[in-house]
Amino acid sequence: MSSASASPREMLAERLFGLTHELAALDGVAGHEQPVVARLVELLRPLVRRVEVDSFGNVFAWLPSDVERPVLMVTAHSDEIGLLVKGIEPNGFLRIEKVGGVIDSQLPGRHVRVRGYRGVIGVRPGHLMTAEEQRSVPPVRDLYVDLGFDSAEDVLALGIQVGDPVAYDEPVERLANPRRISGKALDNRVSCALLVALAERLRDVELGCQLVLVITVQEEVGLRGAQMAAYRLAPDAAIVVDTVPAGGTPDTDLVRDLGIRIGGGPVLALASGMGGVRGHLAHPGMCAFLLRVAAEHGIRVQRALFPRSTSDVAAVHLQRGGIPSMVINIPRRYAHSPVETLDLDDVVATLELLDAAVRAFDETVEFDFLAGYR
Repeated sequence: MSSASASPREMLAERLFGLTHELAALDGVAGHEQPVVARLVELLRPLVRRVEVDSFGNVFAWLPSDVERPVLMVTAHSDEIGLLVKGIEPNGFLRIEKVGGVIDSQLPGRHVRVRGYRGVIGVRPGHLMTAEEQRSVPPVRDLYVDLGFDSAEDVLALGIQVGDPVAYDEPVERLANPRRISGKALDNRVSCALLVALAERLRDVELGCQLVLVITVQEEVGLRGAQMAAYRLAPDAAIVVDTVPAGGTPDTDLVRDLGIRIGGGPVLALASGMGGVRGHLAHPGMCAFLLRVAAEHGIRVQRALFPRSTSDVAAVHLQRGGIPSMVINIPRRYAHSPVETLDLDDVVATLELLDAAVRAFDETVEFDFLAGYR
């Protein structure tokens, strides 16, 4: 469809796809987010009043505003799961270690990049595998990256060293249904793209709050950047934007396993981390505010639990004396794989909800824990 015949919503979906495609193509394994952070600073700087990057890589972008309070923090994380070089064999193969929630079964036979150089995670020839080996998943200790060289000297000549990040090499592309896209690092580059698009929409809008867009680091290894950023900023409230696993596939029941569907709209996570990991229980004031805004603007949202995992909201809401916070998630299939898959309509709807929520956020938003109870 030509741009002349595309609707505003279709053009917005194209913009969001373009931003997501660009940002996901950059490698930003947790602790090594520099390429992503540098590009986000370039994208945000013309749109905001000022941009700062702290010593760990968290990005703070203040939008123009005539008011100092309330301060609303809208945040997404820049890092992705991946691997680190643990050692270099004399014959040039790289031994690796996991960073974040990497799934062992997703590793063998995958294309990867090390400092921008392409390689593959090797696999034992199927002809030599025993029947048991064919049915099992090799542990990461037994895996290696093949860059195509035959000596450690050739690898070292590229500047590759122990500790260097190893990222999946899987570009974000459209599926047969062009509204669905798939690739690596959609968690959480799609939300970084949303924050850039949000700044584009609000740069000339008179807001009733001081909006600060925050891109955090090291979410995948313990929500570390969010803890630093929320403590520093001490906002009056926070909205975390992230992705969330979706059900509805043949191996995941929508009721018993995971009541989240891609194409069903943004997800309000009402609880997370009930399985022992650090999590959150939805703040009643922030939850009511977002549900009201969604209803007023006709934005369909999904209410769901996220029992076995968490997001930056778990760190943000505990800072200082407690920060009223809520997480808005974009549903995605095949979480923590190189082929994460989501629906662009959900991304557009999430941007519409964020836009409406920021415009509506001012000093009248109620955070009284007993509001609505009496």
